[in-house]
Amino acid sequence: MAALVCLGAFGGLAADTNALVKLENVHRIVFLGDSITYAGEYVDDIEAYQVTRFPHQHFEFINVGLSSETVSGLSEPSEKNPRPDLHERLGRILEKTKPVLIYICYGMNDGIYSPPDAGRLKAFEDGMKSVHEQIAAAGVKNIIHVTPPVFDPVGAKARISTNGPFGFSHPYWGYNKTLDQFSDWLVAQRSAGWLVADLHSGMNRWLADQRRRDPNFSYTRDGVHPDANGHWAMAKQILLYLAAPDIENTESPAAMVASNSHGAEILKLVHEQEQLLRDAWLNFCGFNRPGVKPGLPVQEAEPKAEELDKQIRELVQQPPIMNSSAPFPGTKSQWQGFDRYDFDFNGKPAIVVVPPHPLPGNPWAWRGEFFGAFANADVELVAKGFHIAYLGVPDLFGSPRAVNYWNDFYAELTGKYGLAKKVALIGLSRGGLYCYNWASVNPDKVACIYADAAVCDFKSWPGGQPKGLGKGPGSASEWAKLLKTYDFKSDAEAVAFKGNPVDNLQPLAAANIPLLHVYGDADKTLPWEENTGVVAARYKQLGGNITLIPKPGGDHHPHGLTNPEPIVDFILKYAATNT
Repeated sequence: MAALVCLGAFGGLAADTNALVKLENVHRIVFLGDSITYAGEYVDDIEAYQVTRFPHQHFEFINVGLSSETVSGLSEPSEKNPRPDLHERLGRILEKTKPVLIYICYGMNDGIYSPPDAGRLKAFEDGMKSVHEQIAAAGVKNIIHVTPPVFDPVGAKARISTNGPFGFSHPYWGYNKTLDQFSDWLVAQRSAGWLVADLHSGMNRWLADQRRRDPNFSYTRDGVHPDANGHWAMAKQILLYLAAPDIENTESPAAMVASNSHGAEILKLVHEQEQLLRDAWLNFCGFNRPGVKPGLPVQEAEPKAEELDKQIRELVQQPPIMNSSAPFPGTKSQWQGFDRYDFDFNGKPAIVVVPPHPLPGNPWAWRGEFFGAFANADVELVAKGFHIAYLGVPDLFGSPRAVNYWNDFYAELTGKYGLAKKVALIGLSRGGLYCYNWASVNPDKVACIYADAAVCDFKSWPGGQPKGLGKGPGSASEWAKLLKTYDFKSDAEAVAFKGNPVDNLQPLAAANIPLLHVYGDADKTLPWEENTGVVAARYKQLGGNITLIPKPGGDHHPHGLTNPEPIVDFILKYAATNT
């Protein structure tokens, strides 16, 4: 792994004293940590990066994270069973795994979910120093300390406590301040020659950025344990510390491996292998904690892991598919005289229509919803060399879940199949929520937006008259679905939400994304003045470029124009040459 280096200065992180550390001949990599490491997703993401970027290297990742564990030796006074202490098993881990590189990520449990305290801080410092010295004394030269992840009181919700008693069951609302202290102390050890990846600060910035985009954003259900998005945020900060050159703008593990035609399969196999080895090595090394899933004996697990490793290596060494002339997966049929491919993508139905003569750079248009409805503009675009794509995520109303699905689909089409890096978005009706919400998070990936009688504020629809939020009829059943997919607990929480398209136009204006809105000025279902009208006024105020095509006396249907030429010309102008 000589090509992988630690460059602490990358991405604005504070530089280590040893700014450049070559990890020569690294084979066995061990991860130490608590339940977040035990869960393993960030470990999987890091492993998937390394195996796809260094296909001729052979790595063995061993995750021996243990739930509830600390390096401080502290436990909640009320706990029946004391928390396990890494010191109890560290010697056995070092002796049996014989690591060449160790990652150490602790701190979440070490403050006992309590306010900052000098005694607990010292226990963490002393424990971490002791661990570092023991690992170094065992001859391990590559030790990378990772500052603790973030505690999020929004995710903890009703469990949080302001005045004690504190502990995991009732964490202090400001517990992240305790973790800030642990992180600051670890980073300060760089002056002593320690290698420290500052995950905590980067994750704080990531969370703040997500909350600016969506005040209700959540990546954890208990304030502690991250979901897949949170684990990717962790992995990304560690990879940035390692100076991974192609990670800074990568938004998901799927996007990270998208350049490989078998990326999704590689991620699945890496996860399967990591879980198999984790359970086996935990048992083999031994630990003091009840209730942990038993694993296979190491001598049985390793041959299975080697078979998985063989499959992974075969897949990563296959050349990627980098041009759109390669067939898409799934069922091939005809749509309006063009080749259409229907396939499953991450459990969702996907469609790609392939032009007979793709334009240079493989430009494409992405339908937000209702593939095939009022499609005369789509047909003209395919005839002129555009691909048309669609991902079926109905009833998600452009929510963060929908945006995540779209992120992965974009990575698949631009990475594996070589479609243009900037896409034209087509948002009919509720499809406007999908297009605008994805574009506000990904303005650098959007060539232009064509919105047609588009929902730009869900208070207008499905809110409307039943909720006293707009002039239109709205839909009580669709409003209930929207509350559920956004995880709103009440109508008031939805009304206070500031993540609608009308609220998030600034990133689009800053990126100079041109907009085209076609609408009926007598639309009774989706009053244009509550949607297109607000977007137009605000976008012009921001200096943005927006074109309006009203249809006098027009209602919500039919969408589009009888002669689609203005729509087609708009998309050709702004998306045909973007690669």
